[in-house]
Amino acid sequence: MTRRAVAPALCLATHRHDPERPRQAAPGLNLCPGCHVGLARHLADLPGLHDDVLDQLPANGTVAGPAVSGSPGQPLPYNPAAGDLLSQLRHDLTWLTRLVAEQRGLTTPPPRPPDQCAWLSRHTDWIAAHPDAGAIKGTLTELVGRAWAVIDPARRPLLIGPCLETIDDQPCDGTLRATVRRDGDPTPSEIYCDTCPLSLDTTQWHRFGKRYLAERARIAG
Repeated sequence: MTRRAVAPALCLATHRHDPERPRQAAPGLNLCPGCHVGLARHLADLPGLHDDVLDQLPANGTVAGPAVSGSPGQPLPYNPAAGDLLSQLRHDLTWLTRLVAEQRGLTTPPPRPPDQCAWLSRHTDWIAAHPDAGAIKGTLTELVGRAWAVIDPARRPLLIGPCLETIDDQPCDGTLRATVRRDGDPTPSEIYCDTCPLSLDTTQWHRFGKRYLAERARIAG
């Protein structure tokens, strides 16, 4: 008796680049390799983004950021966009930690975003195999995007374009960004992908830039 071949599982996440093209999920998971890496990266980035958004909460803003005014003469007591995002971030992380803890028979971490993200980072494989993996990845992606929209514009990464790397022979779905170090900023200058592990310091930028532009020109035909 001939066994019928089982079709490979497809990634359940929403993809920004070429969204109609199906991506094969990694073995045993419900996310493709790129989304699996992106899930881990979001959890690694969110604690720092949370702190940066928290800095935007007072009405007078940060040193480089503008105040948020309620009227010409009376500023609001806090930045509403920052406040709304902090509330949503804490709600979503609490929901996700409870989901993992209850279904795995574990104790939830302290209800602080850094602790929750560190704890969740140890369960990324399990999350990526969950039936709701696509929705969870989408939620974290949205939180990261909203965080960058709130943070002082002078500190936001520069958008370069779609990532052209491959992960397990599949095109990466990420976006390349660059952070440029400013005086007093401890963050080093870097070109990185928000999904795959690509990370380049300034000594690698020139050679990579030539290869990247040539590849984009080739794709454009």
